[in-house]
This record gives sequence, structure tokens and C-alpha cells, in this order.
Amino acid sequence: MDHRQLATQALMESHRDWWLRKGRLVTSVDHSSLGDLWLPLSDGTEAQTDMAVTPDLLDLHRLAGDQQARGPLAIQGDLFQSVTPYARVPWVEAILGADIQATIKGGSMRAQSSFSSFEDWEQRDTLLGREWMSLLVRLTELLVERNGEGRAVVHTLMRGPSDIAEAILGPELMSLAMYDRPEDLTRFLNDVTTVFVDILNQQQSRIRPTNDGYVNPFGIWAPGKVVRTQCDATAFLSPEHYKKWYLPYDIRICRAVDYSIIHLHSCSLHTADVILENELPNAVQITLEDESSAPPIIDLLPTFRKILEQKPLVLDGPLTNDQTDMLCCELPNDGLCIIARKSGS
Repeated sequence: MDHRQLATQALMESHRDWWLRKGRLVTSVDHSSLGDLWLPLSDGTEAQTDMAVTPDLLDLHRLAGDQQARGPLAIQGDLFQSVTPYARVPWVEAILGADIQATIKGGSMRAQSSFSSFEDWEQRDTLLGREWMSLLVRLTELLVERNGEGRAVVHTLMRGPSDIAEAILGPELMSLAMYDRPEDLTRFLNDVTTVFVDILNQQQSRIRPTNDGYVNPFGIWAPGKVVRTQCDATAFLSPEHYKKWYLPYDIRICRAVDYSIIHLHSCSLHTADVILENELPNAVQITLEDESSAPPIIDLLPTFRKILEQKPLVLDGPLTNDQTDMLCCELPNDGLCIIARKSGS
């Protein structure tokens, strides 16, 4: 076993401990600016204007990238480098039947709320969704083939049940349904959670395990299957509404794997206490927003400490060296992971 393999083994042991809230992980990475959206099309061109996107329009091979050299997993700081099936596409929403719109200069692809009622949702055409699923499966397979063991292939970005409800039903129908269509909302959330888990399983069945474990989208290895979910749409929900209506489905997603992590934003941490009431998810990740739209990091230290008392915590965002040092000094080391992004957005 050469020194690179030894380094990989040692880092995996550190990650195993991190899930148990033993030890700290720190890495510095280049911030990936949104900027213009790179959208390679199947006719050999690249999209130059905003457009509706369907699976047949995308160039799968360019999305998968070039063949990479084989070797041990690449390491950056205390984390593994990973590659994700084209995370610009809102895959879960697309597979569920939502229309997808690309905003080229804005640098995003978003699901359009195209269902004005639960009746519209139940009568949707699922053919296009099956085509999106086939595309994601094939892209995952290509990434595994082309990256060998050098970069860990991880599951794509998947928005959680609350985000899916906001994207597909729209915030108004989603909110009102808690009161006047509770049975329909429950059936909707059951359906989309089942599809979420199926999409996750379809990907993970094609990703090769490493030492009987998998790397999650943040570059942290776990000795089992992993998932990253999120609940951004809870920004306009109370903690009580999230706890009653959406948290049970996030927990159901977490139960589908061995190790789970939920994504939050520093500008919207009002659901943190509700999440801490439950064993799952296993860990919390917080994207640190600019202080013009979120509390200063120093003001969030009590919340970070509270999370670290019960769960591992990933803090991810643009951080100076001084801010990184401050977090390392002020917060418990055990279970803390810091991903410091060094260039501007």
C-alpha cells in the first residue's frame, strides 16, 4: 500500500470518527461562482438564451466530462474531492413532471410551478419524467466509468419534500393545503418522498462503494449509504408547520440510508431546534450567507454550539482565514467541519 492509499485510509477513519462527533475536519476550496450557465446541447452547441429544457436537448457526454486517471480518491484538505451528476438540473422536480426553465445569464435552472391544483398534479403526464430519470441514470453511469476511483461520484443535488412542494405546487397552494386540503397534501408528500428515495437508490446502485462506504456531496466519507436532503422552503413556514407537515418526510428519506445530512442556510435557522429533537438526520450542514442577508457569524455561535452538542455540523461558505480561526477557537472541535470558500461569488 503506497502513501496515497495510506492517506485515504487515514482520512476515512477521521471521517468515521466525525460522524460520531470525534475530531474536526477543515478544508479550503475555491468558491464555485454561479455566473453564466454552461448548458451543452445535443446539437453540439451551447445555450445562449433562456430556454425551456427537456432531456433530449442535453449533451450527456459533455456533461459527463473527460476520462480521468485512475488512482486513490483525490483529497482536498480534510475532505475527498467529488463529482456530482450535473447539479444544475432540478432532477427530482423534473422527474416528477415539472417544467424546467434555464436562465442562462442568471446561472440557474429552475422548476416551474405548472400545477394549479392537486387534480392537475394527479393527471400529469409521467412520460417526460421517465425520460429525465433515464438521463440521470445514464449520466451517473458515465461519471462512474470516466472517474474511476480518482474522484468520488456522489448523488446529485436533491431538494427535499418542502422544496419540492414549493416548486411544484407553488407557495400559496402548498401553504393553504395544510388547512383546506390536508389529505391531498399528505398524499402528495407521500408520493414525492417515494420518488425521491427511488431516485436516490437508482443513483447509489450505480456508484461503486469505497471500503464498503460512500462519499456524501460535501466530500465526507461514511461507512454506509448516504443522503443529503434540504428544506429551504421552510423559510416561509413556522417551525410548528415544518415539524408537523414536512419533517416526517425528511426523516423518512434519512431512514432510507445509513448516514444522512440536511442542508440549511444561515439566514433561516428557525427549524434547527425542531431538527435537533430527532435522532435523524445524523448531521446538519449550514451554508453561510453574506452578512447583508443573514446574521453575522459571531451571532450564530450559540446556535452552532447547540447543534454540535447533538449532531455533527458542516459550516460551508466564504470565510476568511480569521473567520475560520475564530470558528475553530470558539466552537467545540468534535463533530465540526469547516469548508472555507476563498474567492468571491
